Amino acid sequence: MTKVLLIEDDILVAKVILYYLEQEETYEVVWVKTGGEAFASARDKYDIILLDILLPDVNGVDLCSKLKEWHDCPIIFISCLDNSNTIVQALECGGDDFIVKPFDNKVLEARIKANLRRASKVPHKAKNVLECMGFKLDANRHIIIKSQEELKLSSTEFRILSFLMQNPEKYYTPKELYFKVWGEKSWGDARTVIVHIHNIRNKIEEDPNNPRFLKMEWGQGYYFDPQGKQIN
Repeated sequence: MTKVLLIEDDILVAKVILYYLEQEETYEVVWVKTGGEAFASARDKYDIILLDILLPDVNGVDLCSKLKEWHDCPIIFISCLDNSNTIVQALECGGDDFIVKPFDNKVLEARIKANLRRASKVPHKAKNVLECMGFKLDANRHIIIKSQEELKLSSTEFRILSFLMQNPEKYYTPKELYFKVWGEKSWGDARTVIVHIHNIRNKIEEDPNNPRFLKMEWGQGYYFDPQGKQIN
């Protein structure tokens, strides 16, 4: 049984999600409507958390940061807010995925399953330290070591970067990366990957606006350049 914490103050939205997931008979859903109720319930163990942003007593982005102190399970934001700044903030604070309302419940369940599969995977058996010209990636601690500085990666950032570092010079579109890392189709919204790429660049690149390592080739996708060659 998959235990889900649903933090959603919109009664209609919550009841639709509850009805759909509980019809599957593989989910046990705990529904709370406020940040306060979430704090009271969050000490229990959950397999995945569904989190709205616009809660009556707290911003869901701030709540996510606190929940990450207690849980290492995936957190999927479900929100009517569709602007890029909100999505960036939600994923930077520790969110693993972001779905914009309204959404098809089949898509929600697909995203849940994809995040659960990703979270349950045994860490890859690659070298403990992956190196390139500009930094090292410590696979045991999920950190970047750059100029004697250690920078923490989220679990999703780590999986994306380690995958690209193990497949250098190969192109992947955002949709392809979502499938490779989450194990499921992105269902048309690949902004989750794009935001994580943005966050990774802020940690590994000297100038994130002119990346040397994690590059994009229009029409082909993202790729990792271990030599960090400058593009003229």
